[in-house]
Amino acid sequence: MAKRVEIACSGAGTSEPYPSTHVNARGTNFDRASARTICVGQSLLHGLPKIEKVSWRNLTLLMALATSVLVDAQADAQSTNVQIYALVTGSQIVDDCPICGRPTIVLPLTGTFTLSILDQNTLSTRYKLTGISFKAGGQPGNEYKVIGSGLFQIGGEVALLQNLFLDVEIDTGSATTKALCVSTNRTVSKRWPEMQISVDQTNGTPAQVYHLTLNAVPVPIVNSFAPDPHTGTIRLQWDASGGSFQVEWAPSIGGPFTKVTTITTNSSFTDVGVLTNFPQVFYRVHRF
Repeated sequence: MAKRVEIACSGAGTSEPYPSTHVNARGTNFDRASARTICVGQSLLHGLPKIEKVSWRNLTLLMALATSVLVDAQADAQSTNVQIYALVTGSQIVDDCPICGRPTIVLPLTGTFTLSILDQNTLSTRYKLTGISFKAGGQPGNEYKVIGSGLFQIGGEVALLQNLFLDVEIDTGSATTKALCVSTNRTVSKRWPEMQISVDQTNGTPAQVYHLTLNAVPVPIVNSFAPDPHTGTIRLQWDASGGSFQVEWAPSIGGPFTKVTTITTNSSFTDVGVLTNFPQVFYRVHRF
């Protein structure tokens, strides 16, 4: 599954901060767990202090992560030592009952967390996970919500090994379980900064125990948006942190989106003259 950042360059509006408001370009509320608006710039979105006007056509910038992205991570993400991660395909939660006859419940897991350096030495680095916000299931069936924090360590003197400890609460809607989880696979299988690791609950009961598999990648951070007032050209640049990317384009936030690049390791894209032909454009930067 590719994770994406959406950027909208519109011909109307002002740029306003919505640090904990979830909206799309039409002003419709997103579910808190499914999107985070970093910067909103549509004239129909109002009520918060205006911080900026862009001179040419009042260009505005909208950057929304259209995956589950933490609201609590916004302030932390300003630090170069902090990275937002998103779960991708392969992540799952397992709800098992060792003594029961019921089928084991296995569901895909989505969500995000932030990873920041706690300490490091010549052999290893320890990170703290904060703002864990995962979700699985839903209609029909139970919905699982996972929140909490953790510690991750990677390194080693002879071989590269990883360890993960999670202190989380798992809410099924009918019950909340305090789950302490430790990693089961110490071998590093993904190239850093990507992560793939599984944990087992250590304080489970004979009637219920959880297992989590996290397959996570850093969310690309758009750090440069440069429209040219003379040519209508837009240049996007993002912090790659490794990985491959693909840019898509659409004239509206609802799409349809068209691929404008191949899958590439580049960390920038230039759309020549696009604003001379369209009053607003939307881009998605997918990470693979």
